[in-house]
Amino acid sequence: MEAQRRATEFALRKRNHHEEQARDDLQWQIKNTEDEMAEMEGDIRGLDADLQAKTVSLMLAHTRLETRSRRSGVDLCRDEVQHGLVAEVQQLEATIQALKQKLSEAQHSLQKMKLHHSRMQQDLSRKQEALSLEQRSMQTRTKTIITNPSGTNKPSVPLVPLMNSSGRSNLQLLAQ
Repeated sequence: MEAQRRATEFALRKRNHHEEQARDDLQWQIKNTEDEMAEMEGDIRGLDADLQAKTVSLMLAHTRLETRSRRSGVDLCRDEVQHGLVAEVQQLEATIQALKQKLSEAQHSLQKMKLHHSRMQQDLSRKQEALSLEQRSMQTRTKTIITNPSGTNKPSVPLVPLMNSSGRSNLQLLAQ
């Protein structure tokens, strides 16, 4: 009976330790996701500013092209300046289209990140609730008085450190 009690306590402490590690890993992932979301929002603001700047440049190029084609008293001609203005307008339109595509993709990625972030937040709250239940279960178990065969209460048990995968000790296990 004593061996079973020890094994159960060890299993509970081990499970509690794994729950804490999973919670800590999830908190780290949430922080990284929040950092990536902030970076993505900055990129979106930059793309939007670039798009606005290119739109202004396109309007200027269109104005110059219209002004050139509506000159009074001057024949319309297809010279290097005209071809340059047309090429500039085409290039600006292609650039604006590419910026719009990148902006759309970035906004879509941000929405996916936000959805993933909310799922991770829900998962974290479930993990914290599970950890709380595990800890209350362990506290309830330790409050229960278990007597040994001689009828005396069991004295306090020395603690033995549990090493995590990095070799650091951050959880104390009871030595049995």
